[in-house]
Amino acid sequence: MKKTTKIILTSILTLIIISNLPPIAFFFQEDYAYQNKDGSFKYQEQSGKGLDFKVCKIRFDRFKKENPNSPNKILYRTFEIKPWRFWEWWQMVAKIERFNLPYLYQNDQ
Repeated sequence: MKKTTKIILTSILTLIIISNLPPIAFFFQEDYAYQNKDGSFKYQEQSGKGLDFKVCKIRFDRFKKENPNSPNKILYRTFEIKPWRFWEWWQMVAKIERFNLPYLYQNDQ
């Protein structure tokens, strides 16, 4: 019984580790979307094209400089955090800043 449990546990951990490796995780990665409260700034990451969260922050800073009178200066994430998607756990650990943004519900817009 203990040997079977050990094999199952090892198999599950191996699956989680392999699915979080960059070459594998790339194919399952979600394109994360962001916007400000009124939707005057919107951005969606496209991982294969180099349009990542760093680019989003640069563009949002530029948006705030170009629109100094806009009251909507907070960046929100419009994607839900899905902890059951174990293949994204590495993203949640390595790029925690994007997940720490406040969530904007669709009916809040």
